[in-house]
Amino acid sequence: MAARIVQITDLHLMADPSAELKGVCTRATLQAVLDVLRRDFSSSERLIVTGDLAHDELRETYEALRDLLAEWMPKLRLIPGNHENRDFMRQVFGDRVTVVDDRNVFADSVGGWRLIGLDSQLPGEVRGQLGESQRDWLARELAAEPLRPTVVFLHHPPLKVGTGWLDEIWLEDADPFLDLLSQHRQVKFVCCGHIHHEMTVVQANTLMLTTPATSVQFLPDTDRLIPDSVPPGFRIFDLEPDGSFRTRVVRVPIVTGDLRRSLHPSRPDAHRSDWSRRDHRS
Repeated sequence: MAARIVQITDLHLMADPSAELKGVCTRATLQAVLDVLRRDFSSSERLIVTGDLAHDELRETYEALRDLLAEWMPKLRLIPGNHENRDFMRQVFGDRVTVVDDRNVFADSVGGWRLIGLDSQLPGEVRGQLGESQRDWLARELAAEPLRPTVVFLHHPPLKVGTGWLDEIWLEDADPFLDLLSQHRQVKFVCCGHIHHEMTVVQANTLMLTTPATSVQFLPDTDRLIPDSVPPGFRIFDLEPDGSFRTRVVRVPIVTGDLRRSLHPSRPDAHRSDWSRRDHRS
């Protein structure tokens, strides 16, 4: 039986519950996403949050987020983004993260799969970096269970996405990371946030999936940051015991006074999220 997990990313919460980012009330959009998860996906086995939890990096923002995620706590796993305070994240969510060489990571198992979360934050920078010691930790984790299908989560994309300004703030040590993954065929895909829209990128043997934000969306294929009007979303994975999987993005249409504006699709296919089956066997 498949194990279902959920990924949300780029929450950009702020201590002020009415605060907006690029015209979007991030508390309201996250609440709408969580309402859909509660209604339709509460039996999922894990909720993975891939960074940019607290836009203002304040402790009270992390405390508010913990309250919002209270029902998910036993299933919750988190990693940092570039908008993060690692210390506050540990203080508030310390039972949900593992600290390795001052990085907030996780290594977990569900349904015969391994789930590994990496910390790509480079303090003071928008771009990301893993560093040698974290790659060494990842190498040990992968070597420990070479036959179990594995997913690696991190905030910053290790592959270029074709949008110039975003490709300047990607994972700066992507090459050694990808070299490491190429030595471990059990890694079925890498899943990221950071770019605030959905993409599938394949390079050599690496499949990378990105997931839309629960907050503001970014228009792809632009030379600067332009907010997109597609609704917020999240990603669902069904992980099969044989190493195959299905994934889809779910959008949450929102039209509320809290947002101060209406969110409508800017493209005809904005609400279409077809299942895509990937069958990768070692």
